[in-house]
Amino acid sequence: MVKFSFILLIALFLLLGCWNAVKQEARKTEPTKASLALQLPEPKSEQKFLLKGASFSISRRGLIYFVDLSDPSIVLKGDLKSADLISPFLDLKEWLKWEEGTDLIIDDLWVDFEGRLILAESTTGKILRISTDARKLENLADSYDGYRMAKIDGLRGNQNGDIYVGSPHTATLYKINSSQGRLSILNDDLVRSNDIVIDDTGARLVVAESDPNRLAVYDLNSSNETIIGWNLVTFPDNSHSPTSLDFIDRKCRYLAVLSGNGKTIQIFDLLKGKIRSKLPIAESMRIRCYDDWFYLQSEHGIYRKKIPGNFQ
Repeated sequence: MVKFSFILLIALFLLLGCWNAVKQEARKTEPTKASLALQLPEPKSEQKFLLKGASFSISRRGLIYFVDLSDPSIVLKGDLKSADLISPFLDLKEWLKWEEGTDLIIDDLWVDFEGRLILAESTTGKILRISTDARKLENLADSYDGYRMAKIDGLRGNQNGDIYVGSPHTATLYKINSSQGRLSILNDDLVRSNDIVIDDTGARLVVAESDPNRLAVYDLNSSNETIIGWNLVTFPDNSHSPTSLDFIDRKCRYLAVLSGNGKTIQIFDLLKGKIRSKLPIAESMRIRCYDDWFYLQSEHGIYRKKIPGNFQ
């Protein structure tokens, strides 16, 4: 059962769009038979969709880019309207040089508002931007203050061309101003991201974090160069750690969060400041929402689950 305590009035939410400043604390509950009922058959429309992919991103036009499950240096491309038609998009081995005895590994990727693919590669530490036809590759960043960027968990951007990168090993959120080629640090506190999301206005960034287990919010319109995040939701222990998140609707009222070791989707209503639903799923590492579907990454590939109608 989840208990919420409001830190600002709902009126503040109305002023800030889809946000109300609520501080929430999730309390541990014992599993019930209903929450463990993962063996229920999925609808046929959900059973048909399976892509052999790992990390993925979906463009605003419904194009899906995903890392090949058998080779983490290769990106494949498909259209959600015809998901059985998959084509190669990019092989980093044809573009990058790396140390012998190591492998190129794409940690995360995101499609920007112009349809270009942004990806993070952990062996070289590079954040790369790929043109829509995959003929041009730009290195946006690869180090900060002389230290190479390592494991990346969380990669998103806004309409202004700013790109935000989560580095859990350094407890840092990086900001890349792609128009000026400038790399800076966003957070003035420690944050070990599992995933990040930005609302449609580009004003607020939400981090799913472990240690502490929380959803933290950063105000991107702040005049300060570095920012301290505030807690939107706190989780009591590792079994409830939030691992991935995404907004369900364009108004950013409903936030879908993977938790419970990736076996539960919790849907938060940011307007009313409470959990609206908990959905049991197969163990998953990533969630993205597009149209009427949750798209989820599991160890077997990318599958989808219908979003309940009252959240669309």
